[in-house]
Amino acid sequence: MKALAIIGFGPRGLYALERLVYHLVMRKQKINILVFESKELGTGAAWNTNQPDSNLINITERALVDLPSRPKTIYRNIEIPQFPSYHQWCEFSQNELEPDTFPQRRKVGKYLSERANSIIDVLKSKSDFKLIITSIKTIDIKDNKLILSSENRTWKVDDVLLTIGHQSTKNSEQLTEWIKYSKSNAKIKAYENTYPVSQFESIKNQTNISIGIRGFGLSMLDVMRYLTINDFGNFKITDNHTFEAQYYKVNKQQLELIPFSLDGLPLVPKPLNEHIDKWYEPTDEELKYFKTSITSVAQTSEDVNTIDFLLKTIAEISARVFLDLHDNAVNHNCDKNVIKTVVLNWLHNQDYQHSTLQNNNTNTYNLIKNYIEMALGEAKITLDYCVGQVWRHCQPTLYDAFSYANLKPEIIEDMIAQDERCKRYSYGPPIESMQQLLALVDAGILNLDFVNNPDIELEDNSWRLTNKSQNNKGVSIMINSVLDSPKLLEVNSPLVTNLLQHDLISPIHSKLGIETDENAYVKTDNKKNKVNIAVLGRLAKGSVIGVDAILECFGSRIDNWGKAYSEKVSES
Repeated sequence: MKALAIIGFGPRGLYALERLVYHLVMRKQKINILVFESKELGTGAAWNTNQPDSNLINITERALVDLPSRPKTIYRNIEIPQFPSYHQWCEFSQNELEPDTFPQRRKVGKYLSERANSIIDVLKSKSDFKLIITSIKTIDIKDNKLILSSENRTWKVDDVLLTIGHQSTKNSEQLTEWIKYSKSNAKIKAYENTYPVSQFESIKNQTNISIGIRGFGLSMLDVMRYLTINDFGNFKITDNHTFEAQYYKVNKQQLELIPFSLDGLPLVPKPLNEHIDKWYEPTDEELKYFKTSITSVAQTSEDVNTIDFLLKTIAEISARVFLDLHDNAVNHNCDKNVIKTVVLNWLHNQDYQHSTLQNNNTNTYNLIKNYIEMALGEAKITLDYCVGQVWRHCQPTLYDAFSYANLKPEIIEDMIAQDERCKRYSYGPPIESMQQLLALVDAGILNLDFVNNPDIELEDNSWRLTNKSQNNKGVSIMINSVLDSPKLLEVNSPLVTNLLQHDLISPIHSKLGIETDENAYVKTDNKKNKVNIAVLGRLAKGSVIGVDAILECFGSRIDNWGKAYSEKVSES
């Protein structure tokens, strides 16, 4: 009987097992299944249930309507119970005028954990299923079998599915220097990663301390909240409609947080509610046009040299949406062709300036206020805000059409880079998070003076930050909140480096992840053996697009793998 190993049992591993069982039942097949996981089942690191409530998801609870239920299945004479969709599970109910909710990560993690345990508890009674609590360190091939090794055991299987999520990568030269520096000086401290935020417990309630935060994105917000909801103060909402907040201090604390990034541009909050969000929705016809236009190129044209075929369709939809905003948009007298040209110019260069676009030279505090008011529907909408929301609505279609694209790796890299640039808008946080940020500035705790790419020098007992106005500030603690992109050749986890050394995986591009086919199986240059390894998730970035979204963990690509694997078993 064939044996399959699923390595990693976070959200993708969970859904892969569910879809695998479904397709095995459909074909009346039997296999041995081994699931390997060393931590909490179903959640992965991002959704573990032990993290604090201050870690928020940046997806509206409303959008989790696409996190599907699991139907009841009879597998090998045992019943795998039905499990509700996320909305059924949390009894979600909301009218379109109510503010969108953004749940804690641990709440979504609780759903995933319960779902995972509900299938594992049933399957582990079968002799042909094993849950093995360990980390796989190496994979090798011998006699066309895959040999999996932990620190003290080995297993032999026919196929492997890797769903191992985010892997550690080599630190940048700057971060490497900082860590080395901090290890040689007991008076300072550098943190390589943001998570778990509980690692900052020892500095959470210190006084007279200045902390630098490398990065100005979603992870920075989690660090900010964790450090400031403390024994000295907390947030209080002063306006339930706008989520305007005040940071009130119950005890005196001299805490200063100093975030910074390469461009200093802030995150852009999502619209307040479904009603406002609908202003930016493409029509069904536009989404169909969008998918047809980019699929016809992405899946058939190897000779494309730019991503303009994608950007032009986005510009077409965005121009229509912007013009339909009428009085809700900034004042202008531009026709559709002019708007399309502005959108294209801005997508190519977000420093491009036009009267319809938000001026990024505005100071950071006012820039955030402007975007909050747009998100509330209380200020005139700029074209960049509009395009960012349209991009978000187009992302699921974009990810589907671009995955396994028949394009040059360089074009795929450009498309991913464009999506990353737009994430400041499309992956934006709730309004409440940005109001909290402003409240901390008002309270004198968050310092935005160094947010835009400061010079950083190492001193005896601090990092010295100097901004473009030549103001400077020393910090004794540095936290890295930048999540590295999944460049396969930069990953330094033992399993991935082992697979590279044995020619069992290879990157689609030097700056991207593992090259896989449309059924998630790796493409390699290994001439000696057929490599029966499939990869789903972040490590396959480039072959697939949109790997960081929770809803993609429950998408069609996982089902495609399950179906393809069951067909392969039938043929063997």
